[in-house]
Amino acid sequence: MTLARLLLALAAAAFIAFTAAAQATPEDSLPYFQSPGFNVPRLQNWEEQSSGENAQFYLAAASATIRTALVSATEAPAAVEAALAAGGFPQPFDAPLYSGKVNLADGTWTNIVYAIDQERTASAMARRAGDRFVVISFVEEDPAARTVMLTLPRADEETASAAPEISAALAQFADAELAADAALETVPLPSGSWSAYRGADAQALGMVFGNDSYVALQTGTLGELAPLADAYNRTLLGFFITPDNSAFLALGLATVFLILGTLLLSFWWRARGIRQDFALLQALEREDG
Repeated sequence: MTLARLLLALAAAAFIAFTAAAQATPEDSLPYFQSPGFNVPRLQNWEEQSSGENAQFYLAAASATIRTALVSATEAPAAVEAALAAGGFPQPFDAPLYSGKVNLADGTWTNIVYAIDQERTASAMARRAGDRFVVISFVEEDPAARTVMLTLPRADEETASAAPEISAALAQFADAELAADAALETVPLPSGSWSAYRGADAQALGMVFGNDSYVALQTGTLGELAPLADAYNRTLLGFFITPDNSAFLALGLATVFLILGTLLLSFWWRARGIRQDFALLQALEREDG
């Protein structure tokens, strides 16, 4: 029975050590914001304003907010409006400036861009997640500039750059056209290699990823677009639904307790056999004596 107690003591010590290690790591120092429903990367140099299930980061220099939330809705536009309203932006919204669907690796997303008012613009991606929608939104409140984030299906898969999608975004939001022979600068960012366009009244960044292109476009008084494009796309590409591992946890615990129970039963059976053998030897000794 001593060995059984030792095994139980070792299991208890391992559990205590694991719990202590988990508690010793502050949650806000982890590279990902973890909620019961999803995980998104934490954005360095952005002020974290997350609460509950919602992840929110704010960059004061650009008056920009990136927010990830789970909302109850029956369709993507209603989900986006509900997520924006929960983030403090008023309703009702006018018709969107842009709306389109893209098929990404984790499902079909709806990309919607709203002009909330003359100063604020909201770009959002939404997709169904079970009985709710996940909404990743970018809201800028710079009165001198308008910044939008777009995810567009690639118009030409033979083209290695996002030039066609940059041209489409310029035509949609800046009433401008990208010349066919325009030379685009390559800008390396943590989220990937982007193609950059800069004009007098508009600038754009585009990155090809899979079958789609991610485009950030800014008009008006031009500022630093790269940090905004990089942060939003790292959030979008780094997002994943929190897996439900409760069944695996239950199976693992059941297996551990089954093994321990089998060991204890084995020790008891062996001890019982030893006691019977000892009693038999004592009986034989008395008969011989």
